[in-house]
Amino acid sequence: MLNIGLIGKTEILEPHVKRIQKIKGVNIVGKTSVGTDTRLNSFHFSIPEINRIELIERADIIVMDNSSILPFKLLCDIVKKSKHIFTTEYLSLTIDECSQLNSLANESGSVIQVTNPHYFTPAVQWLNKHLIAPTFIDISYLTGETITDSTLISLLLMLIGTTGISPRKIGAVTFRTKATESKFNNVRLEFGDASVVNINYGNLPPLNEFKIKSYSPGQFVTLNFSNKTFQCNNQPIDFSEYTSVNEIESFLQTIQKKSKQISNIEDYLIVLHAVQKINKKITQFSTV
Repeated sequence: MLNIGLIGKTEILEPHVKRIQKIKGVNIVGKTSVGTDTRLNSFHFSIPEINRIELIERADIIVMDNSSILPFKLLCDIVKKSKHIFTTEYLSLTIDECSQLNSLANESGSVIQVTNPHYFTPAVQWLNKHLIAPTFIDISYLTGETITDSTLISLLLMLIGTTGISPRKIGAVTFRTKATESKFNNVRLEFGDASVVNINYGNLPPLNEFKIKSYSPGQFVTLNFSNKTFQCNNQPIDFSEYTSVNEIESFLQTIQKKSKQISNIEDYLIVLHAVQKINKKITQFSTV
């Protein structure tokens, strides 16, 4: 039986808790909450509140968001004790801290899985299996909401199973419009097998668009997540053999069955390095 401890905001963790409660072989031993929920039927009242130090001692696995900032030393102590971590958000770690945490995880055998929601969708899973290399991938992620590094991190982590996340060359530029407070970023990633990924992302109200297009020898793929249209060579893609994988279930199966890790702390470290390079280039070549 795997004992799970929860650290973070009630409303962020609740969907994951509902999923965990349906999985055999796991037990939620307690939580350290940020914020409260006044609903009597909510999981806030059904799971005991425990001091976080005691919670960490009792648990084999910590599921946490980014609202309750744990001291870095405490994070290291969790990993040194061979406990596992699932982060529902991207932890605020420097590259040096992430590198140290990755080294500790390798030494202790801890599994640290970083959230990667796009990767687990049927469309991206299909693309990972059927994509022909070399390829040109064009990603468009435009929204009316504020864009942060987390947006870029999620798009880069999505590429783990397609082109990988270690480009040979990175280019980036940004365009801002003060009148509408809009921001458009373009990132170009070139890989060793001649594949290229072009990422357009930004806040351009009132747009709300998420598309992936890929161009390969004899293959043209369009994945339009906005209007749920998915085609390969102008024919609808059949996703019947693909299911939407739940991240927390995949994480727990990795531990229970000792299967291959997906979107781990090492991947997150590689992406942080890429984001640092991208932000540096954006700063150098920004246009107003």
